[in-house]
Amino acid sequence: MSRAKPGGTFKGTVEVTGGDHQVSIGYIALVLVTDARPQGGLPGQTSTVEIHRQRVVEGFTLAARERRIFDITCDVPMETPLTRAFGQPLAGMNVGLRTELEVAREVDRTDLDPVQVDPTPAQQHILDTLTKLGFQFVKADVERGRLRGLPQTLPFYQEIEFLPGTAYAAHLHNLQVTFVGTDRKLHVVMELDRKVGPLADRDIFGRFTVDPATLADTDWRGLLKDWLTQSTTRKGPLF
Repeated sequence: MSRAKPGGTFKGTVEVTGGDHQVSIGYIALVLVTDARPQGGLPGQTSTVEIHRQRVVEGFTLAARERRIFDITCDVPMETPLTRAFGQPLAGMNVGLRTELEVAREVDRTDLDPVQVDPTPAQQHILDTLTKLGFQFVKADVERGRLRGLPQTLPFYQEIEFLPGTAYAAHLHNLQVTFVGTDRKLHVVMELDRKVGPLADRDIFGRFTVDPATLADTDWRGLLKDWLTQSTTRKGPLF
């Protein structure tokens, strides 16, 4: 149950072992969680937030010392933060699954089991395009808040940060990418921390939509390169 993509499922097993006497189990649930910082807060100021909660087994009776094993699946929402890309873990990310059992109307929570969330093909394509333009991944984190004008369903979002390559290093401090996925589209937000003077910076935002069904029909490298060139020489337009 350790690896999936947004829009997919985690698959695995849950084992329950009885104690000294028979008990009634109300349900077994899986809770997908991550760490998020307050909007504008520091990376160390994080707390656990729920991405998704799903009951996977309904009520049953567990005899004394009985051992039950359940095959289960847990949905992975389209907005689930990524934990891997570029063939490596994303520094700063922590996503896990917690198992909950209701026993005698009390909820018993197990320890967190880390899971891996890989990019969808559309997300991977955008990330690969940025690396081909010379950008280097630095870190990622999750921030509480909402992005205006996007079909965001969770009260937090992931930011994936890059340092610019030589072509843009004179103009940019960094670039941050946020994905907001739906069943049909991938919404992408890019934030540039642009150098505009010795003592002044300016954030520039770009926003565009990717249709996974027609991903190969667009020259994303050319489109992003043109936008980056415009954004580093004058006020950048939105896609």
